[in-house]
Amino acid sequence: MPLMLVAFAVMGGMVTLLRQDVLAAVVTYQGTTAKFSSGRVSGQDIGFGMAQVDVAGVGTRNVLAAGFATGTLDGLCVSQVQTLPVIGDVVIKLTAGDGNSTTREISATNVQLDITQLRGSGTGINLDGRVQIGMASQDVTTLAGVDNPLGAPTGTGWWGIDATAGDIFSAKGYLYDAEIGGPISLPGLRISVTPKAAGGTECWSTPGDATPVPH
Repeated sequence: MPLMLVAFAVMGGMVTLLRQDVLAAVVTYQGTTAKFSSGRVSGQDIGFGMAQVDVAGVGTRNVLAAGFATGTLDGLCVSQVQTLPVIGDVVIKLTAGDGNSTTREISATNVQLDITQLRGSGTGINLDGRVQIGMASQDVTTLAGVDNPLGAPTGTGWWGIDATAGDIFSAKGYLYDAEIGGPISLPGLRISVTPKAAGGTECWSTPGDATPVPH
């Protein structure tokens, strides 16, 4: 239990629980990136746009802000390595899902991910419906009636993509933070803290699995 408490304090995550496996809001913010992966991410009213985030202890960093009004996922994994006094490196990992690759059992609304690297393998990234490429990030729409939902800078040089729907297959990458404004269902939610020396593993580890997004 002391290991868990210290690790979560270092990670700096905030989770508000409404009932078992259901979260009203999740805000994860770290001074460094975390790895994430999902078998498939499907969204409605989605947008991607270049933006900036202020990272504690680091400064301003360019990111790809990805947002969607509603979405579903086939499994989810988020992991980060932290170095703790005496203990050394530990892997803090959140996983959720039913283990069935044919279902998208995780659902969420009003989601934004600030990503530094992203890769979709196999079928890759598919956009559908009305797709606009090259628009200003500030003009991307995800939530009805909300201006600049990605919080992108104004002016030239910040491009974005807006689409009615989209899928990312075998998604892997790095993110600085994730915000879920509406409810998210996380069946099979598990949180673990495992020393690397004792076999702690991250969500993915193969070199080259995550390709940098353009800055």
